[in-house]
Amino acid sequence: MLWQNQAFHRVMRLLHSYSSMLVLVLLLFFAVTGITLNHTTFFSSTAGKYQHQQHYPLPAALQRNELPTEPEQLQALALAINEWLRKSHQLKGGQLQYELQPDEQALVLDVKRPAGYSNVWVDFAANTVEVDHYFAGYLALANDLHKGRDAGASWTLLIDMTAVACIIFALTGFYLMLRSMSQRSIGNSLALLGIILALLAYLISFH
Repeated sequence: MLWQNQAFHRVMRLLHSYSSMLVLVLLLFFAVTGITLNHTTFFSSTAGKYQHQQHYPLPAALQRNELPTEPEQLQALALAINEWLRKSHQLKGGQLQYELQPDEQALVLDVKRPAGYSNVWVDFAANTVEVDHYFAGYLALANDLHKGRDAGASWTLLIDMTAVACIIFALTGFYLMLRSMSQRSIGNSLALLGIILALLAYLISFH
C-alpha cells in the first residue's frame, strides 16, 4: 500500500518537518492573537491609542473649480488625491472609501488599515486638505492582522498560505502517528479526546 511505502513515508516526514518550520513564527503569531481576540476585555490596548491631525495645501494639479459629477471622474480624483498623500505625506492604508459633499465643496476620503484609519477632508473652496489619523494600538494591530481586516491582498494570501501549511502539518503528523506502532494507540486516543472536547465545548456553549 502507498501509505506503507518507505519513500512515501520519507516524503511525509519531510513535509511534516518543513511545513512546521515554514509557518513556525506565523503559527505562534496566530495562536497568541487567537488568545488576545478571545479575551479582548482582559488584553486592553487603550494605552496605545492615539490620534493626530495634519494640514496640507492642495496641489494645483488636484484643484477643481467644479466638482466632478460623473462617478468615473470622482473615482479618478479620489484615487489621485490618495496617491498624492501616499507618496508625498506617507499616508498608509489600502482600503479606500470616498464621498462627495457638494454643499461643502468637499471630498471626504476614508483610508482604512489594520487598527486604524485616516479621514481626509479635501476642501476645494479653500484648496486645503485636513487629515485625521487614528491608531488603536499595537495589540489591536495584531488582532486585526489575525483577522485580515483591511490588511490588503498580500496579507490575505499569506493567511491562506499559512492555513495550507498548517493543514499539511496536521495531516502528515496524523500519518506519522499512524505509522508509529509504539505511539499509535495514545495518538488515536488524543485525537479522539480532541474531538470530544470540541463537541462538548460546542454543546455547552450553544445549547
